[in-house]
Amino acid sequence: MSIKIFNTLTRKKEIFKPLKNNKVNIFVCGVTEYDYVHLGHARTYSFYDTMIRFMKYMDYKVTYLQNITDVGHLVNNSNEDKVEKKAKEEKKTPKKIVKYYLKNHLENFDKIKLLRPDIMEKATNNINEIIEQIKIILKNNYGYISNGSVYFDVSKFKKYGKLSNKVIEELKSGTRIKENLEKDDPHDFALWIKAKKNHLQKWKSPWSIGYPGWHIEDTAIAMKHFGKQYDIHGGAIELSFPHHEAEIAQAETITGKNNYVKYWVHTGILTIENEKMSKSTGNFIKLSDCLKENKPEVLRLWIASTHYRKPLNYNKKEIYDAKKKIEKLKNLFENIKSVKKTNKKENKKFKNEINKIKNKFIKSMENDFNTPLALTYLFEMISFTNKHIIESKGNCSKNELNIAEENIKKLCDFFQIIPKGKSKINNEIKKMINLREKFRKEKNWKKADEIRNKLNLEGIILEDTKNGVKWKKY
Repeated sequence: MSIKIFNTLTRKKEIFKPLKNNKVNIFVCGVTEYDYVHLGHARTYSFYDTMIRFMKYMDYKVTYLQNITDVGHLVNNSNEDKVEKKAKEEKKTPKKIVKYYLKNHLENFDKIKLLRPDIMEKATNNINEIIEQIKIILKNNYGYISNGSVYFDVSKFKKYGKLSNKVIEELKSGTRIKENLEKDDPHDFALWIKAKKNHLQKWKSPWSIGYPGWHIEDTAIAMKHFGKQYDIHGGAIELSFPHHEAEIAQAETITGKNNYVKYWVHTGILTIENEKMSKSTGNFIKLSDCLKENKPEVLRLWIASTHYRKPLNYNKKEIYDAKKKIEKLKNLFENIKSVKKTNKKENKKFKNEINKIKNKFIKSMENDFNTPLALTYLFEMISFTNKHIIESKGNCSKNELNIAEENIKKLCDFFQIIPKGKSKINNEIKKMINLREKFRKEKNWKKADEIRNKLNLEGIILEDTKNGVKWKKY
């Protein structure tokens, strides 16, 4: 068994081969801690959570690293830091801003059952490493100093654009561009930024009192823990340029190595009602708000229902479909609990079919983490098990149901979609059940049977007992 991964760098699926035996180092760009996490974050980090869980299942020893951006992420290429701006708006220190939003971020990610990274590193805890990397870039003649700030000279790194496949045309060396930051060319990016007097976060450096650029932070943190080269770098596709392109330029000019990262893996964009998510237009949903209306397992299933590289659209229909599937999963577990389990000889055909479906699921996941196809096989296994319970009239072998339940839970675990609580029925179904009870008391068996048949078509099975009617969903 082997995993195939689509590598953004080569634009093709490749058989995954770790650099060192079965050890896998994964770095995923972290959150800038100046605001609440949103659905776009949930989409991206849910996928990497599923990917890492599957890799561990495949016996890889994974180390998962994330940075915490707490300085240097500028607003629209200005000299205004996002954390700094929020701190001034709320009249708090940057540390308090980061602490508050990081706490919110972790709490909400815990709610959607994301594994916490093995290592989380703040940029501000790596200022010395950042300064040392900038020194090497300057020494190797890929950077320049301008008025106390340091910039990477893109024109000197001929492979710039190889990840995003962008060609930087008409680079005009020597043209002075003023965008609050002074640099020789608009495509050059900041490694170190000279701070203004009223800037809240600043450190001494050989060039000025200032703070690091956003791109160099990730390179410094990743190389500190993983060395000159590692296996997988993840993040949303919108980070491929210029952020990840800059990381490649920095790392390869520091180390002299090609292919700083072996596999670049990117998630697609999130849209809301087919419009790109944007704070400025109000087309924006906080994860905490979404969780007030939807259970975590519903969101995780909705996310996994679209391939990670494709755009994911948030709309009522797709969320409703995810809710129905979670209900179906919940019903199955309730059905397994309620049937009479016997010690009769297990049905080998049933066991073989469960294993056959499971293998199809695993192959789907091995093929570039094709979660939509994998989920199709998961629900095929659920339907097959439900059918077996119905056909056996609830008199199943204990081993058969244990095998089915164990495998279904194992496959659900990759997405963290095992539901909590009991199944519910809507008011319309309740009214139909009550009406049937009325007809039964009146001994109007024809009308009662008509309602029973209608409910059967809705997947509701009724059982008349001494204590009244009971219902199950199949």
